Amino acid sequence: MTTRMKRQADSVLLLGFLYLASTLATVQAVHHKGLDEPILEGQPWRITCHDPPGNRVEWRKNDQEIPQLKTGEIAVDPLKNGTSAIYSNSAKEEHMGTYQCAQGGNAVTLQIKSAIKYRVLTKDSLPLNLDCENRTGNEKVLWFYEDKPIIEQLRKTSEPSVMVNEHNDTLSITSIVNATGTYVCNVLGYANSSTTFKVVEKPFPPFLLPSTTVVEGEKLTVTCANEHHGPGLKVLWWFANNTYTTDTGRVKLLPNGKVNGGTLSVENIEMKDRGEIKCFIGYDWNQLQDPHVSVNATTLLRVKDRLAALWPFLGICAEVVVLCAIILIYEKKRNKSELEESDTDQSPDTKPTPNKDSDVRQRK
Repeated sequence: MTTRMKRQADSVLLLGFLYLASTLATVQAVHHKGLDEPILEGQPWRITCHDPPGNRVEWRKNDQEIPQLKTGEIAVDPLKNGTSAIYSNSAKEEHMGTYQCAQGGNAVTLQIKSAIKYRVLTKDSLPLNLDCENRTGNEKVLWFYEDKPIIEQLRKTSEPSVMVNEHNDTLSITSIVNATGTYVCNVLGYANSSTTFKVVEKPFPPFLLPSTTVVEGEKLTVTCANEHHGPGLKVLWWFANNTYTTDTGRVKLLPNGKVNGGTLSVENIEMKDRGEIKCFIGYDWNQLQDPHVSVNATTLLRVKDRLAALWPFLGICAEVVVLCAIILIYEKKRNKSELEESDTDQSPDTKPTPNKDSDVRQRK
């Protein structure tokens, strides 16, 4: 009897745990699958959402609507059997951000890795070494500059600005003269691979006004990049004591020309936003604040009180009201004093009229 009761108690306890587990599975936060590492630019990506709260899907990026959904760059699989997915067949830099399929749920961050490796060429960076990747042994390596074999170009040049080491796996740029351009190293072997390098000059310095004034509650728009900035540039913004590389809340980074995120747009400016705004431009996220290979500009944000234009008018109105009050008080006091004087004044003294009868008697 005791053994039977123990088995029943164990069964009840097991059922209790199963029920609790099923309840937790129902109310658990939404979870995503995929994107364990950065996605190479141009490659497909996909984020899968399971069991969203309320069984409703509303995909958002950085807590904002996704404009690419309207242009077809990003597509969404509708919710089916508790699962939905958002994806793109070609990853782009502007796809980077934090995605979630329901407000309040967990989010996943999408990182895009550029297929081209940018290298900034300056006098201080010489010699600039380009290392061929994906080489494990004695594979043959071929270097190309602007789609032409470098070996052939070196044979035609008496003073080359480029040198290749004896193993042919490292290329060194020794001069800044006619050295910018596209370099490609091809590794020939069992699995052919290639690495593309874009050697560029230091970015053109951006221009920002010394100060920018915005009325409280209005929209701020600041542009850092201009027509001199080409593709491949990365932009980091410093605003309200925070750094931004993608859209976050009311802060949006809009494309400007060929530069993604070249324009800072902030809705509903507040008084606490006052301070310096900085933009950093470079080719490497990790070197955007390195003055040797990147550039930056600063503007001072001034926020005006939305009632600032009314204060002079309100001051004039207050002066008119005070003046009218003084005049009314003065007139009231004057009228009161005149009334009191009229009440206290007596009629003029009258002399007694002579008695004609007495005068006649005296004459008699």
